[in-house]
Amino acid sequence: MKVYLVGGAVRDGLLGLPIKDKDFMVVGTDTATMLAHGFSQVGADFPVFLHPDTHAEYALARLERKVGTGHTAFSVHSSPDVSLADDLLRRDLTINALAIEVTGLFDDTPITGEVMDYYGGLDDLHAKVLRHVSPAFSDDPLRVLRVARFYVRFAPLGFVIHDDTQALMQSISAQGELSHLSRERIWQETARAIAEPHGYHYIDCLHQLGILAHLLPTLAERLADDDRYQAMMTRLQNACQADSPLATRLAMLFSVFGDDINGLNDCLTRLNAPKAIGQFIHAFINYHATLLALPNITAEQLLTVIEHTKAHKDDTLLMSLYDACEIYQNKSMPYPKVWLADAITRYQSIGMANIDSTLTGKAIGDELTRLRTQALYGLIGNFQMANALTVF
Repeated sequence: MKVYLVGGAVRDGLLGLPIKDKDFMVVGTDTATMLAHGFSQVGADFPVFLHPDTHAEYALARLERKVGTGHTAFSVHSSPDVSLADDLLRRDLTINALAIEVTGLFDDTPITGEVMDYYGGLDDLHAKVLRHVSPAFSDDPLRVLRVARFYVRFAPLGFVIHDDTQALMQSISAQGELSHLSRERIWQETARAIAEPHGYHYIDCLHQLGILAHLLPTLAERLADDDRYQAMMTRLQNACQADSPLATRLAMLFSVFGDDINGLNDCLTRLNAPKAIGQFIHAFINYHATLLALPNITAEQLLTVIEHTKAHKDDTLLMSLYDACEIYQNKSMPYPKVWLADAITRYQSIGMANIDSTLTGKAIGDELTRLRTQALYGLIGNFQMANALTVF
């Protein structure tokens, strides 16, 4: 039996990056032996095991053969005679097909530190190239998105995607293979990529290679206009640089839809975006123009924003929209956030105690709206007058 540290831990160690997780591959043994050592199997038909103490993943060396469409239709063969080179051949990128032999199952100290490299991964690390290991790359369409995600992480270090790998990614997409991916996996890859510090590279990669049209066609259609694309990229870059939440980053991306709600909803459906993120994006598209125009709007418009965002009950959404608006325009808002909080307080100050007790039915709601609008009108008027005096 031989045990190897493989994949990302080897790659990141060589690049001098923090190692987040360690994955191991075991050559020359079988399931029964792993179970006898106290490891627990992840899946009944999949040769991956969790370490009894560290819970790190230890996989048996295996071969895979595509038997259908999508990224899960594989026949897996693992046995003691599958070699290290055999297993690494099925990996996605050469820089991920590197291994270092360690002492054993319960001691991950490298024996010599020598890097086992059968497919040019060390050369590609040095040249800063993301290149597929073999034609088997085409067997798994999810790798198209995974390479785009790796590009997000490594482009700031100067890495590029090899021309042959770009062509392969384009071919897989053009053949409709991405349509076989589950929406859940598409969301996972996309969310993880865009949430990275330089997440905008994900969209840029897919757009420049023409892959976005096969993944999110309505968005690709919108971004066909170069001016619109550049404006969106600036906003998305601003959001990433400000370490904005994922919902804000996606709001910047989908802001290109404007009032094309059908196009937006098509993207959200294809991505299987969580309901809360979809609601935030819709709220941003609906109300960002109003928030950007404040305080030069009517009291009625301000009342609508407060009520529709339910800010009188919980101001979290409205304050997040305020932050998103600053990202969108790449400058501070013309009014402080505390002013918006004051508007909410004024709205909340009007209640049943402020209206004529003889009113009934619809008249009660109408009177509450009138009084709240009046209170907000005074706030807006005072702010506008103060600004005018300052300018004068």
